[in-house]
Amino acid sequence: MKTYSKTEYIERYLDGQLKDGELWEFKIELEKNPEFARQVKLQQEINETLSDTNKLKLRKQLHSSYNKTQRLQVVYQWKYQIAAAITILILIGGGLSSNLFNNGSKQIDNYTIYTNNFNPDNSLFTVRSGNNDLNAELKVAVEAFNNEDYLRAIKILDGHKNNMAAKLYTGFSFMKLSDFDNAISNFNEVIENDNNLFIDQAEYNLALCYLAKDNSTEAKQILNNIINKQSVYSNKAKDIINNIE
Repeated sequence: MKTYSKTEYIERYLDGQLKDGELWEFKIELEKNPEFARQVKLQQEINETLSDTNKLKLRKQLHSSYNKTQRLQVVYQWKYQIAAAITILILIGGGLSSNLFNNGSKQIDNYTIYTNNFNPDNSLFTVRSGNNDLNAELKVAVEAFNNEDYLRAIKILDGHKNNMAAKLYTGFSFMKLSDFDNAISNFNEVIENDNNLFIDQAEYNLALCYLAKDNSTEAKQILNNIINKQSVYSNKAKDIINNIE
């Protein structure tokens, strides 16, 4: 117990991570310290409460985000505090906690809709150009994209600003980096060019970018335009709008 905070110590016990000596020491403390026993019981109840799918998802997202900048001991302390806050909300405000975990009228949040529908591997990408050198570079860029080296892909594609296929995959790369403003800029250039084979793809992914930014109004407007045009993405656009509403 000397090397851990009390919260981390309890977490390690509940996760079955204590070794024989530590486990023996923990059980001794549990028997002789009523306050410590109450804390263990509370943490166990919190963990059971957080087993609900939506709450567990929130817990993991918060833990992952915070873990980027904090050490392990601080993370355990923070997770305990968040879990305790959630439990209080559940106990004193059933309606409030219901809204917090999206159990209201909107079944899925906009970012989840975005992640469920963003799949550039199915984007029907084809390079249509007579320039073999250009084709070769674009293929290298797409290979970098497929290898998740998005910055390298962007750097290669940046040399072909007038090529709409390059603009499309630049947009995809920025989406993968969660830089949705730059992705939107590239997709708008494809759409405004108005003389290429990638407009439908650009419009569809433009709508997804606005969903990722939680801008439902702009996303719906683009999706309705896709439906009215009866493009290859019409059915997907209808499904997304149904989920938003």
